[in-house]
Amino acid sequence: MAVHPLPEIALQEETQLVEKAQQGDSLAFGSLLEPWRKPLFGYIYRMVMLRQDAEDLLQDVLVRVLEGIRTYRGEARFKSWLFGIATHVCLDHLRAKKRWHVDAQAIGEKEALADPPRVEGITALMQQPGFSFEIREHIAFCFSCIARTLPPEEQAALMLKEVLGFTGEEAAGILGVSEPVFRHRLSAGRAKMMEDYDGLCALINKAGVCYQCSSLQQIADEGHRGADLVQIEVAPGVAMNAENLFDARLAIVRDADLETGRTRVVHDLFYSSLAAREESR
Repeated sequence: MAVHPLPEIALQEETQLVEKAQQGDSLAFGSLLEPWRKPLFGYIYRMVMLRQDAEDLLQDVLVRVLEGIRTYRGEARFKSWLFGIATHVCLDHLRAKKRWHVDAQAIGEKEALADPPRVEGITALMQQPGFSFEIREHIAFCFSCIARTLPPEEQAALMLKEVLGFTGEEAAGILGVSEPVFRHRLSAGRAKMMEDYDGLCALINKAGVCYQCSSLQQIADEGHRGADLVQIEVAPGVAMNAENLFDARLAIVRDADLETGRTRVVHDLFYSSLAAREESR
């Protein structure tokens, strides 16, 4: 399930379904909600990064939507209202947690390599039938890890605008802030992530300290390594800079199947161990 920019449902159809749902029509409510269930889970998962937490929060969101549908007045499109509920549920959850260290992944990799039984466990997971180390999924995993180091409001701004494809006006409305405030949060989040990538990611910058992509690919058996991605490229003939490299990475992040992809068992394990360590520090 890749996180592409969200599709549009015809306004007239949406309005009719909302009216019926507000009158207690459960079939209409299901038809209204079903197209958004998977992208909604994908968004929540990438925000909170633990599958069980994401599943629990999704249920919380769905209950709030069911309870609140009668009060929905259509000032914004249904998807904005729906993702607004999800965003504030995620923000409440994240504000109670610690932000992660920028080098959390690199620390986790060093800890794993120093623990042979742990490496053996990871290797066993990566040799399961159906597993493939998809480097694009790992880039999306990495993006979420680094985004988790931002203030939650900046993290949400990036996800809403850059990954899900909401407009600035829509995203500002979802977050309940003015557009200038939203643009400031988005700009701050982008700038911080570009700075962190420049010093961290060896895929982008040869001086970077994190070689997790290539090292994990080598751990996997030859038949489980997926396709190579030697480097992130910008448009032909365009000089590389931090801004367009970040946008090129975002294009990969949008298309990567992080939530249900073939690498998910390893990423779920990584998220779980990283979260446990970062919360205990």
